[in-house]
Amino acid sequence: MLGEFVPRERAAAFAADGKPRSGGLLDFDPEAVGSSYNRRPFIVRHHLAEHPLLTLESLFALCRRLPEDFVKLRRGVIPGNAHFDSSYDRYRDGLSLEETLAHFEELKAYICIYNPERDPTYRPLIAGLLAEIGAAIADIDPVITWFSTYIFVSTSGAVTPYHMDREMNFLLQVRGDKEVLLWDPADEEILSPAEKDHLLSAFGAWRPTYKPSFESKAMHFDLKPGIGVHHPFIAPHRVHTLDGLSVSLAFTFRTLKSDMATKAHSFNEILRRLGMSPHPIGENEAVDHVKAVASNAVRGPIKLWQARRRVMQWPTQPST
Repeated sequence: MLGEFVPRERAAAFAADGKPRSGGLLDFDPEAVGSSYNRRPFIVRHHLAEHPLLTLESLFALCRRLPEDFVKLRRGVIPGNAHFDSSYDRYRDGLSLEETLAHFEELKAYICIYNPERDPTYRPLIAGLLAEIGAAIADIDPVITWFSTYIFVSTSGAVTPYHMDREMNFLLQVRGDKEVLLWDPADEEILSPAEKDHLLSAFGAWRPTYKPSFESKAMHFDLKPGIGVHHPFIAPHRVHTLDGLSVSLAFTFRTLKSDMATKAHSFNEILRRLGMSPHPIGENEAVDHVKAVASNAVRGPIKLWQARRRVMQWPTQPST
């Protein structure tokens, strides 16, 4: 399983350890965090650009140490509306790890390193980021419950196609330049209430797809070494590597609040499958909380029902 759950006692310790101090890795603007966190994207500055573990030599050595499943390879230049979840299989073109590492720029390749924190050498770096992020958001979104990190190494012209994650994210640029396009998840043209409910109940390959009409609504951010951008919960995005080789680190995470929202959306999806038209999540916090609790209550019976039939019965598209 990707990522790592954070026990409650560890989350509190991480938040305490990460309180602002000299020598930190991240420079958060408290005003930006307070006004924009999980509402809209904002810039965060960091000190990872010169970190020895994030040099190309160190990252390629990490690729060789990690299990094969944790290093994804493909061609970098792909369509911006390509299916995100199948992109590594569809555009790998037979690339091997050693060939890719030896001729990375020549092949115009793209590497995603999954969960570098699994490597003992990298774990202290990721734990430090976790502590600082937990401390920065402690007053408005306390208790990180899960996290997963990814390091992207890409060549000029590479594209990360349009998609949305089921968590929050800080994308931190370490080397080279990238353009990040983000969309507002509250915009119902971009993500309808039914699509959100299905996205957060179907933890598989289904994600809402890009439409050309979305392009004019994109928010553009130019990332350079030392600059990062916050992605709110389930915010759709697309990323373009500009000239030269690029290294960036994505720190994705969930919190008690986002877990509650996910459970509430899951319950809404059940209601939709029963032919109902539930109120969208986010309109009433008290009602959302009740839905989240109800989702917990029905999870066991639904899993038992599914096990008896040995097949997932949910359709692959959201019910409107």
